[in-house]
Amino acid sequence: MIPSAIAAYAATPARRRTLIVVAAHALIYAALLIWMFRVRAAADEWPTPFEFGSLLMVFAMGMGAFCGSITQAVAANRADRGETEEPIRWIAIAISSWLMVLILEAVEWVRMYYLVQLGPDTPFGMTYFAITGAHLVGIIVCVGWFTFCLINVRQRDILASALYSHFLAIWWFVIVFAIYFPNMHPLKNI
Repeated sequence: MIPSAIAAYAATPARRRTLIVVAAHALIYAALLIWMFRVRAAADEWPTPFEFGSLLMVFAMGMGAFCGSITQAVAANRADRGETEEPIRWIAIAISSWLMVLILEAVEWVRMYYLVQLGPDTPFGMTYFAITGAHLVGIIVCVGWFTFCLINVRQRDILASALYSHFLAIWWFVIVFAIYFPNMHPLKNI
């Protein structure tokens, strides 16, 4: 017997399609991580470019992802109750949260490329930009989907978009533990 809270995530065709998309993305992202670990094992030298400031950015991005995901689920809940105005506000907050994550991730890319000078021509930069780039594309798709839901909250399956958002938020924390923490030098530049 599946609990009703979990069963709600597979209750409609849109949500089941979203689960398939999430599974496909999880496989792609897992393949990217395996590739990163292989490149790291083959590399002669692997840098530790992340410092305390990067940790603050990572924390802000994690909280933005978490807030964007939760607020979209709240919007779905309010829309299921038949409300119209309140879900629009919650979706706007979710879009704003994910846009903040998008901007901070772009700032981190600029820092890695121009300041740390670990571009895609280095083994670390190649894997970093591929993995975080895949996440960045996912965020853009998520924000577009949220905007699509915002246009007509009564007709859209908002919980399906929240499910994809949950996946992106969880994936961000996987990125943090797979890329940021192992390649961090916390006392650098302090």
